[in-house]
Amino acid sequence: MYADVAFPIKLPPLTYKLPVVAPPDMEGRIVKAPLMGKSRYGLIVAVTDNPDFKGKDIKAVQDIRYHFVSGNGIKFLKWISDYYLAPIGIALKSGFFEEAVKSEVSGQYPAVGEKIKEKKYETFLFHAPSIHAEHAQLKEFLNSDVRGVIILAPEINEIERIAPDLKKIFGERLCVIHSKLTKAKRTDAVKKIISGESDIVIGTRSAVFAPLKNISLIAVLGEHSPSYKAEESPGYNARDAAVMRGFIEKACVLLSSVSPSIESVYNAKIGKYTTLNADSHPETKRPRIKIVGENRTKGKASTIAGEVLKEAKNTISKKGKFLFLINRKGYSLIRCEDCGHTVQCKKCGIPLVFYKAKNAVRCNYCGLEKNIPESCEECKGFAMKPAGTGTEKIKEEVEELLGTKTLLLEKERSLSPSPLPLAPDILPFVVGTTYAAKKLRDEKFDAAALFNIDQTLSQPDFRAYERTFQQVTQIAGTINPDGSLFLQTWNPKNRILRFIKNYDFHGFYDYELSQRKMLDYPPFSKIVLFNISYKKGINLSDDVRNMIEAEEIKGLEVLGPVEIPPILKSYPRCIQILLKSKDSRILHSYARRLLDKLEKIKDVKINADVDPLKV
Repeated sequence: MYADVAFPIKLPPLTYKLPVVAPPDMEGRIVKAPLMGKSRYGLIVAVTDNPDFKGKDIKAVQDIRYHFVSGNGIKFLKWISDYYLAPIGIALKSGFFEEAVKSEVSGQYPAVGEKIKEKKYETFLFHAPSIHAEHAQLKEFLNSDVRGVIILAPEINEIERIAPDLKKIFGERLCVIHSKLTKAKRTDAVKKIISGESDIVIGTRSAVFAPLKNISLIAVLGEHSPSYKAEESPGYNARDAAVMRGFIEKACVLLSSVSPSIESVYNAKIGKYTTLNADSHPETKRPRIKIVGENRTKGKASTIAGEVLKEAKNTISKKGKFLFLINRKGYSLIRCEDCGHTVQCKKCGIPLVFYKAKNAVRCNYCGLEKNIPESCEECKGFAMKPAGTGTEKIKEEVEELLGTKTLLLEKERSLSPSPLPLAPDILPFVVGTTYAAKKLRDEKFDAAALFNIDQTLSQPDFRAYERTFQQVTQIAGTINPDGSLFLQTWNPKNRILRFIKNYDFHGFYDYELSQRKMLDYPPFSKIVLFNISYKKGINLSDDVRNMIEAEEIKGLEVLGPVEIPPILKSYPRCIQILLKSKDSRILHSYARRLLDKLEKIKDVKINADVDPLKV
């Protein structure tokens, strides 16, 4: 499809390509498109699938926004242009178009409030400059007159931060739902919702099912969070479910995040969501992000770069706080220096982690624990040495090099003893996984260092870059605005790290979307992931391959079956199939037929994951 776009200057409408997934109601929308070497806002005055000229490259619309005028409004502009012998662009300029663009860029909050009152569906995306701005934006939409609201938060601790302020506004109308409530309290909460006593609900992902009778607003805080994706069946994503429920209920939906998901940014770019810009909020100063390479300190091999140690010593002298983060528990892995083989769990097929405090290796998936093998299973050599770095090793080096005690903070109990319980007056130096940054979000550190960012970036997953960007943004929120965040890497020139260093969200989103489009991954397609777990002695791969080859569907790509490490303890083998299509109807139809066939096989467990977060 093509669109004729009028700009508020002395020019006739110009023709541009529309994205394949552009909404059908394009006439009257504000769009951004290239013109004379710049990106300018214009108005779509006509849509066609057959432009007047062919054989010439036609530039594409870059961004699609909200409706400015109706069809009658376009007729009126054309009449002004024809009758008064002026280009339609000049008529558009006279019609408050530039003022409308500026008001939209600075935030449409009055328009949102009207839509909430009128019970009109629309999804708004707010890219918050900080967590505090995100919470402030939510409060702008809430007042004592609003009725029927569901607020989703990714973590219980975030609910505990917000609920007291909401309680001051809504009193007993506020109802809290999350997994830590007792069964009796959950039952009481649902009773209050059904009776109408409580019509403001805040909770984790399951709160999207809250049985409110009349909903005017659904807010999803931290909409990018993987916590919104349920692992058990049905494997729903509460963010996407919130958008659909808002559509069905004719309610407004607010999605907000300091680092929005690629899917939501894309939906805003194509006009499916309306962007709420952060211009009305005070500019947020962020800590500096510094990229440092691996090096050696004073001739002695050290995991921690010299620049990081220097900043840590400076923090000690100022009696400040420093956070050391690495996404691997334990001390290290164990590897044979002769052949390079890493000790692995035979059951799960993943590396075993060395815990120095116990002098043992352990599988962090199935819990298998055993002594360190004396010889290599592959080459039978005896050169078994620690390789890589975990939280134990970082803790050891910090205490040795800086002469200070540290607190080890991890999500689950590990073989490493935690020296102190978590308390308000925590030690100034904390070592942990990225869980520590979530747990200590209310603490403000003077500096932090993240060590294994290369491993995060190199994960075999198309969302790896997005997940890294979001993770670093979250960690930056735990540091004082005048502080520093060090990213230690083997590849300082990595392009993604440059986007992260400069907080270049727009550059990153444009780059990531171009990569996803080239590979035909979401948001440019839909995917369903099948994990089929089974027991030994069954030749399942051939049977599944025959099922797939028996039915070829145009517009559907089937990848697999391939064998992967087991995901269920009682089923030692697992195969995986990935279905991908631009047409969700084709995808779901085939997925249902395949699921019916697979469920007829005995002694297998099948997990069909629609829109999986990890592939």
